[in-house]
Amino acid sequence: MIEGLIYFSPMLILLIAVFILMFGEHEEDEQYRCFRFSRIMLLSSFVLEVIFYNKPSILTLSQGTRFTLVFESLLYGSGLMLLYLSRKWFTAMHRQAYIFCGCLFLTLMFGSLLVSSTNLGLTVGCAVMLMSGNYIILRDSNTQKDSNISSRIYLISSLFCALLLTGAAVILRLLCGSLDYEALRMYFDLNQSDIRLFAAAAMLIVPFLFLTGLAPMHFWLTETFGRMMLPVFVYFVLMSGTGGWGGFIHLNIAVLAPLAAYFKIFYVSVALLSIGVGAVGACGGQNIRKIFAYIAVYNAGIILLTVRRFTVNALNAGFGYMFTYLLAMCGICTCLFGLKRKGEYLFMLSEFEGASQKRPYISAMMVIFMFSLLGLPPFSGFLGLFSALNYQALHHHFYQLIYLLIMMLVVGYAFLQIVRALYFEERKTTFDKADSGIYTAILLNAVLMLLIMILPQYLTEDVRTMLETVLQ
Repeated sequence: MIEGLIYFSPMLILLIAVFILMFGEHEEDEQYRCFRFSRIMLLSSFVLEVIFYNKPSILTLSQGTRFTLVFESLLYGSGLMLLYLSRKWFTAMHRQAYIFCGCLFLTLMFGSLLVSSTNLGLTVGCAVMLMSGNYIILRDSNTQKDSNISSRIYLISSLFCALLLTGAAVILRLLCGSLDYEALRMYFDLNQSDIRLFAAAAMLIVPFLFLTGLAPMHFWLTETFGRMMLPVFVYFVLMSGTGGWGGFIHLNIAVLAPLAAYFKIFYVSVALLSIGVGAVGACGGQNIRKIFAYIAVYNAGIILLTVRRFTVNALNAGFGYMFTYLLAMCGICTCLFGLKRKGEYLFMLSEFEGASQKRPYISAMMVIFMFSLLGLPPFSGFLGLFSALNYQALHHHFYQLIYLLIMMLVVGYAFLQIVRALYFEERKTTFDKADSGIYTAILLNAVLMLLIMILPQYLTEDVRTMLETVLQ
């Protein structure tokens, strides 16, 4: 019992942090103390998570592997970056950050459990709690009428997804008699012709497609965040999506693998729709956060198109693309934190006009990160895109490959509009002085991208070995 409690200590630290941040009594204008406490608790939990990543705990419903540690590392890394960049804004604007930090810990806790779960009941509970945390942070950040409307739409959608997850759990519990992943996979393998299993599998799949922002369930990501404050935007683009992808991939590997061939066409259709909607949507907006929200939909489509078979090769290529995409998006979000006026971060593309004249370093790095996100050589994003394109070519998916290349040109046009605003328009906005921490974060991000370009084997062969071990 004591040994299990020790192994469970990473989650216990996160749980204690959530209660202290969201339910404790706090003094006003103590944002520095809040973020310092959050960083200490996050780092403590992550260190213990790395040490005990494959140890059993008092929660026998989950099991850590190297695969789960990869997604947990992405979650913790994104959370640490978000805490580091958001502190100055909350302090300058005298905004309470306790709920924001509390929801961040909720995402870390339930996202980690989601990707390591071995029981469908735990998966359902974690997914519902993850979406509940998303709603809480949306409600706390709403300051305008249109944001309130969007958050209500999101709440309705979250409840609908929770209902689907609960219904699927009930159906599978009645059919299989167990919610254990191993028992469910065996039941799926022996009863592939049972139509009720397809209905239950669809109920499981759809909410995860919603969480990851795939079309046609992308509206909450593209419409809600048009006027959302930047820390919340980054929270959803990086953390919520990463947790959703971890749970979705793990569920398909551990439970739904016997039905992979039947869902292949469905996954391909959703992926192609997401790529098209994301690419075209990015070209039609003047709100830069909405543009990158559509880019997130576009990239989610590429990830699904790559991993849809859930084999070692597919997951290896998909993970490579996901890692470089998240790294480039982290860089872009950091640059957005460095461009503000009168303490407020900028929204409209017109507000970025002439930024290179006043903030040349941030503007140049933002262009580099965008080119990496597009997958252009010699930037690190090319490695991820090449792995995705190469996988399509090796499996003779030439029509999908051509479609993807065309949509890349469409996304490139959207990025050129941002480049035009940064470099070829007269400056109309007076930019605040950027914090020194912004430059440090951008430099660290660039160094990490450079290391990936120099040592690409850490993105390919090592990941392949890990996946082969997990899927044995």
